[in-house]
Amino acid sequence: MAAFPAGSDFTYWWPRDVGAMRAWQAGRVRGWLADPRTRPFKVVDETPGAGGRMVAFAKWDPPRSFKGLDAGFVAYDEDGKVVEHPPEGEGEEGGEVQPEVKAGQGLGAPEGANVEMYEDLFTTMERMREKWRVDDKLLLHIIAADPAYHGRGIGAALIRCVLDVADAEGIPTYLEALPLAVPLYRRLGFVDVDRAVFDLAKAGMEGATAVLTIMVREPGAGTAL
Repeated sequence: MAAFPAGSDFTYWWPRDVGAMRAWQAGRVRGWLADPRTRPFKVVDETPGAGGRMVAFAKWDPPRSFKGLDAGFVAYDEDGKVVEHPPEGEGEEGGEVQPEVKAGQGLGAPEGANVEMYEDLFTTMERMREKWRVDDKLLLHIIAADPAYHGRGIGAALIRCVLDVADAEGIPTYLEALPLAVPLYRRLGFVDVDRAVFDLAKAGMEGATAVLTIMVREPGAGTAL
């Protein structure tokens, strides 16, 4: 939540009630942790006085062929109990990842949100993922860092360690980049392949737009940071 303060990119559809948004995000994260196909990572501050505070988070959705992140990962139910991994393909008709897993909209819009713009955002993202065949790629679903910890290379470290595995397995990587993050992703070897532009007039911001840059990285591209 700290990574997306009011007025920042892509909070235009959020409800004014921060508590409602926090509750929605909590439900969203519980869904991620209950899905054995996802690979979440976090960075915590263990310096004296920090109390193990989480300062950054990344969620990756690997393709079925991707094996390098399997070891050590478990899923949790809402009570915090470990869920056994289902056999390959079980509960997934035709082996397809369900839409709410891909785009994150399975909960519906948060209470008080701009529903039309919420649906436009997630539908557009899903359309882009289908266009660029994300089922065959490693997807960086989301990455966020506490602004108090910006400038320390934490985000790059969260990404680079997983890209090393993608390089070893010869798997391309896909993401949707906010404007400020585009230069970092380019240095890591991502290339602009598309753009998703959102008209914010329906959010009361006449003449304003929000842009996601669609980026793909081929194995071995870019430089180490």
